[in-house]
Amino acid sequence: MDTKQLAYFVAAAKYRNFSRAAEEFYLSQPAISHQIKKLEQELDTELFVRNTKKVALTESGALFLEDARAILESVEQAKQRLAQAGKQPAVLRICHLAAPTHFFLPDVVNQFHIRYPHVKVRLIRQDAYGILENVSRRDADLYFSLMADLMKYASLHVEKIQSDSFCLVTRKDHPALQQEKLDFRKLAKEPFLVFYPNHARYMNKQIAELCTRLDFHPQITEQFDLYESLLQAVDAGTGISILPYRSRDYMRSDHLAFTLLDEGRDHLDLGMAWEQENSNPAVPLFLELFRSYTQEHPEMF
Repeated sequence: MDTKQLAYFVAAAKYRNFSRAAEEFYLSQPAISHQIKKLEQELDTELFVRNTKKVALTESGALFLEDARAILESVEQAKQRLAQAGKQPAVLRICHLAAPTHFFLPDVVNQFHIRYPHVKVRLIRQDAYGILENVSRRDADLYFSLMADLMKYASLHVEKIQSDSFCLVTRKDHPALQQEKLDFRKLAKEPFLVFYPNHARYMNKQIAELCTRLDFHPQITEQFDLYESLLQAVDAGTGISILPYRSRDYMRSDHLAFTLLDEGRDHLDLGMAWEQENSNPAVPLFLELFRSYTQEHPEMF
């Protein structure tokens, strides 16, 4: 959901009429109805009882109306606090994993900078282990990391934004890909490349569990700290690996193949989190823009 949808909902609740709500925003009645319907689908509940003349709030709608108004008020207060800051620039610190966020985060931050040029955004690239340390020290305002890690901290508000599945990463000319079905007994004899445990503890654990289900017992021959280093090693033919499927877009190569494993089951969830007591006025503004971005680019999420 985004603040535009919430504003349309609040207006429709005020007027008990979609057409009058549409007039307030200089939109057509079908456009307002469509956005409210999308909001109902996301919330998995009906907010209005509709008839030909007017609409009325359902019990769920009346309950959600209080939250919608509170969210809109919070965003407006954040804008006012930033405006009152004058020439004193605000700073928004975002701690993030590199691989799963590089598809969207630069574009979101760029849009945020255009809309709020007086807010300095500091991007802090970390591995999952480093992000946990940042959370414990409260060194950032927003965190993009694995849901399993972020959920360990009760002080954080965590939202799931993305799911991924694992895949086998090889060169396209690898003999195993010529077979109808992967032969994990043969693959177990191949050099297997992974991340250092301290850099990807949860991912390594998930990969190990997946290998057990597949009756695959790989020979780990080398460890890496960076995604690009591991992918370059596979590209060079020095080994194979198992990585999240979205890795296929992290480093463009004509030689790499990404074969889904255990297809249809999500293994890695990416979350966005922030301290529930965070008073930085830039946080709700970023959240507003980010939620709008996810609505505009559903293929990324």
